[in-house]
Amino acid sequence: MKKITLQEIADQLAISKFAVSRALAGKDGVSEETRTRVTAKALELGYLRAVDVAATRPAIHIIFNDHDPVNSELWMQMQNGIQREAAESGYQVQIHWTAVATSVENIARVSAGVVLVGQHDTATLQVLKAAGKPVVRLGWVLPLEEVDQVTGADHEAGNAIGQYLLERGHRRIGFVHGSRVLRGRMERLFGLREALINQDGASVIEIQFGGDGFAGAFLDLKIEGDMPTALFCAHDALGVHVVSELHRMGLRVPEDISVVGYGDFAAATQISPPLTTVRLPGGDMGIAAFRLLLDRMHGTRYRLPPQRVMLVPKLVERASVKTLTD
Repeated sequence: MKKITLQEIADQLAISKFAVSRALAGKDGVSEETRTRVTAKALELGYLRAVDVAATRPAIHIIFNDHDPVNSELWMQMQNGIQREAAESGYQVQIHWTAVATSVENIARVSAGVVLVGQHDTATLQVLKAAGKPVVRLGWVLPLEEVDQVTGADHEAGNAIGQYLLERGHRRIGFVHGSRVLRGRMERLFGLREALINQDGASVIEIQFGGDGFAGAFLDLKIEGDMPTALFCAHDALGVHVVSELHRMGLRVPEDISVVGYGDFAAATQISPPLTTVRLPGGDMGIAAFRLLLDRMHGTRYRLPPQRVMLVPKLVERASVKTLTD
């Protein structure tokens, strides 16, 4: 393995070699935030002195695979939940952003347990399995993947939104998303379809857009005369974008068309009208992930097979949905 120097760590973090040295030596002169960042980066790169420092205190490690602006607020809530629960149990928490399997391997070597957040590739999963450390995933997993998982009840939430819109007279509902890659969003679509499948005259239109954006896909529906009366957006950021685009096209929300989001993030209350949405319990998901991890690290009882823990979201009704009348 290539020897990692203090200067390389400093260059990656855009700080001085002096700050890196003091952080890793546990000396004064650097903030706790800088010390945490330096230790995390040193572990990712496989710097052995950092391993020695980290190994003196029990630590769990949260590994995000990438910076994701869509999920950043949810991920921060999850992180806060893990950190609160870990502090009460006497554990340090290290945060990492990496999709590099060798970096994950270095982290796992000194970790008491790992929480994976987001979409990680098979190489990452393989090195963690080989390390033999307890792992919990926040997000979707592969079919029958032998790992504990915490997520929101996406399918159930999609079904609930379908029932909610049906009760308000909507029979033609569009599901707006950009990609079929993410499993959670597809589960929301499947749940929505399930709610409408036995309703006479009710149907779901999948509005999947690419280069032309939402406006292009929506105008195509308008030309075909296949217009929905309500739109369920895969996440709140998309819901905010959709409301903005509808306004730009001269349509009023909810007078002309209703819009529902997912997540209940800050942006949902910062537009007009405020967005009806589904609130994900991000902090509680982090707490649940840590408790599962702690049980795997220290549980002495009969060990259950890997578990799928789904926390139930909450429908938050605001002003973006209209009740239709005959």
